[in-house]
Amino acid sequence: MQKGQLEAEYNATQMAFLVYCPLSTDTPCPASLKEWLPETAWYSIQSLIKLDGFEQFSTHLEKEAPRRFQDWYNYLAPEVEKLPLDWKRLESLPFQKMLVTRCLRPDRVTVALSHFITKTLPHGKKFVECDATSSAEEVLFSSYADSTPATPIYFILSPGANPIKNVQALAIHHGFDPAKQLA
Repeated sequence: MQKGQLEAEYNATQMAFLVYCPLSTDTPCPASLKEWLPETAWYSIQSLIKLDGFEQFSTHLEKEAPRRFQDWYNYLAPEVEKLPLDWKRLESLPFQKMLVTRCLRPDRVTVALSHFITKTLPHGKKFVECDATSSAEEVLFSSYADSTPATPIYFILSPGANPIKNVQALAIHHGFDPAKQLA
């Protein structure tokens, strides 16, 4: 995106919003929305409306179609559903739709990002589903083959994950003895 090689246009401000999702607590959540909309969602929307193209989002949510937005919010997979009112135009702007998903349903951002990658990147499905049938060791060996000194490997760990044995197996495969290296 940043290099202009995709249809989706790169916008640094929108990318930062997707990553950090700042909150703006200046405007309290309207009582009419509190029964279904978490306050953090409202506060993130207050930040979203500061971005170009989203200025009317909170007004539409609160006054124009709150019930329709609530219906969208309550879908099991809202990221694949059309937003109410003119916001359905975001169907053709999937990155911007992810920003709305990030505000209203942060639990669905990972799935929305997978959809974005699948639709936007050439052969995007291969990136999303690339490791579905591979073991952790196979993924590491493949990642190592793709890495260079300028393209490192990052481990994003979840509770209970421990890649040490896989890293040791990779080291042994490439002629390093982890026991000697640590001594």
